[in-house]
Amino acid sequence: MTVVFDTESIAVTERVDAFRSVVIDATVPSSVTLDPPGPGVPLSARLATWRLGRVQALRTRINHRVQLVRSPRQTRMGCTPMISLAVQTRNVGHHEQFDRVRLVPVGALSCIDLTSPYRFSQFHRNAGCALQIPIDELDLPMDVIRRAAAALPSSPLYELMTAHITALTRSPDRLDPQVAAGMGRSTVELARSLLLSAADRPYPPAEGATLLTQVRAYIAQHLADEGLGPDAIAAALHVSVRHLYSVCARDGFSIEQWIIGQRLENAKADLASSAYANRTVAAIAHRWGFRDPAHFSRRFRLAYGITPTGWRAVAGGDDQGHS
Repeated sequence: MTVVFDTESIAVTERVDAFRSVVIDATVPSSVTLDPPGPGVPLSARLATWRLGRVQALRTRINHRVQLVRSPRQTRMGCTPMISLAVQTRNVGHHEQFDRVRLVPVGALSCIDLTSPYRFSQFHRNAGCALQIPIDELDLPMDVIRRAAAALPSSPLYELMTAHITALTRSPDRLDPQVAAGMGRSTVELARSLLLSAADRPYPPAEGATLLTQVRAYIAQHLADEGLGPDAIAAALHVSVRHLYSVCARDGFSIEQWIIGQRLENAKADLASSAYANRTVAAIAHRWGFRDPAHFSRRFRLAYGITPTGWRAVAGGDDQGHS
């Protein structure tokens, strides 16, 4: 379920206090300071949060300059130990933690240790997206996480993780709870590999396990692409198709079946969503890479024991086309 806060529905005089409260509820206790871009300019802000299993996703935009300061006292308030992997999508951010100061330009990825004091600020008319991940899910020592936080751009997974976070937070309502939970688990795997590589530690998993994490993440970002397949994946990850197939075979992982399965799950979610009630089954199938509606219907029935039209009727949507 997506929870959205939007100041447009709140009286101007109440917006600042309401925004402070929702930010603290969505993240961790901190002091929130807001400065308008000009005299008398009211706060305009939007914040969306949703769950991907145990991972919390956020997307924000705000016209004021905002500063979050987490004090030593606030770190002792008993919150779930987490890190935040955040991407600045508009204007510039400023991150201070562990005696390090870093400017965060548009498109940059930053890692904030939410268990420790920090200062994070964003300039006027800014936007960003983030994933908050429980530290126990990462199963990494804090010294590894903190060392990695200072060297994220050195990781070969930096660009992949940045693109993953941006894509994952773009259309939250597209994922049903089961798909979202699965994406959360894949995200944790990718985040763990990112941090390990940035910390310059040997990978505990085999090379194949790391490659499969990247494969799943790439597939998740490109599910709707018509050309998605082993050739495109191998090229994007800079490995040969032969090596890709070899690693997948060792782990009993089928790229083709994984792609079909993920596409079916997303199509299933769209068929159940009122947001797509005016789209035909064929249109939804095409949206997720199925060019032949009859083929889609057969695969859907094989996977779920019901036709797409039947599922839409059971789930509450009305179809104007045919299965």
